[in-house]
Amino acid sequence: MLYQIYKSLVKLSDSLFFVEKILLFIAVFVVVLVNFANVCLRYFASYSLNYCETLSVVLFMFMVLIGANISVKTDNEIKIEFFKSKDPFKDGLIHFIPDIISIIAIIVCLFGLFDTVEAVMRNKQRLTPLPLYTYHVYIVMIVGFFLVLLDRLIIALKHLCQICGIEIKDEVKSA
Repeated sequence: MLYQIYKSLVKLSDSLFFVEKILLFIAVFVVVLVNFANVCLRYFASYSLNYCETLSVVLFMFMVLIGANISVKTDNEIKIEFFKSKDPFKDGLIHFIPDIISIIAIIVCLFGLFDTVEAVMRNKQRLTPLPLYTYHVYIVMIVGFFLVLLDRLIIALKHLCQICGIEIKDEVKSA
């Protein structure tokens, strides 16, 4: 049962990962295109697009959230491991505890983000001449945190399977 849940979440995460890579490519392309156009306009026409810098910052934040999720998904986030065990049970237990702490921290951040979105929705502020408001930024942050939470849950389930002695087969990409 635990393995089936793990396997289903990995399939969901892998399909979302494909979409994330496409969105990341589009965001990088738009940032490069908009900034290139802005530089050309500045040098050749002494005019600049007034939304370029804000749009670049918002897209950069979007890219950071996708990058954070990719680093969690591939288990490559910055961390220091003090303890490592050759015994799968002990190793799973050593890693499961920080996984739970990370999940709790992400959930607390999500509650704060929900409150922030509620407050920002009452006082809408436009970020650029484009129809981009501050609540859009926070909604993107909520989605990014949910993606990180999904992959952190997958890693925690992997460690829980390890604790229970359930072998994770190679056919399922481990998070």
